[in-house]
Amino acid sequence: MSDADTHRLVPEEILNKGRFELIDQVFAPDYVEHVMIPGYSQDREGLRQFFTAYLAAFPDLDCAITNEVNEGDRHVIHITATGTMTGEFMGMPPVNKKASWEEMHISRMSGGQIVEHWGVVDQFGMMQQLGFIPTGP
Repeated sequence: MSDADTHRLVPEEILNKGRFELIDQVFAPDYVEHVMIPGYSQDREGLRQFFTAYLAAFPDLDCAITNEVNEGDRHVIHITATGTMTGEFMGMPPVNKKASWEEMHISRMSGGQIVEHWGVVDQFGMMQQLGFIPTGP
């Protein structure tokens, strides 16, 4: 399996299908998460815990890869995510509303596994759609 194929397993299999058994295959034992997620460690176990909470809050989560770039050991994917918040997430109560947001993820690969990750998520847009932030006048 190529590094690009491994990288695609995160949105397509782990998040869309809840296949958490793939986490140890996809992420290196010394994996480092560079996105600060309050309450979670920046390693593979923290990522596993975050993914579990994320899918508990958005059980119908659908991540569609809209663009990707693979160059050397760096792999970038642009995702459009859609989900209905039916569970608590990071201290926010469930609102039973559907939202769509965009995400950009950069991973450094080594030995067929993700060893580092950086990402940006349109949290503002997500929060507006879920009703946590007013949409304006």
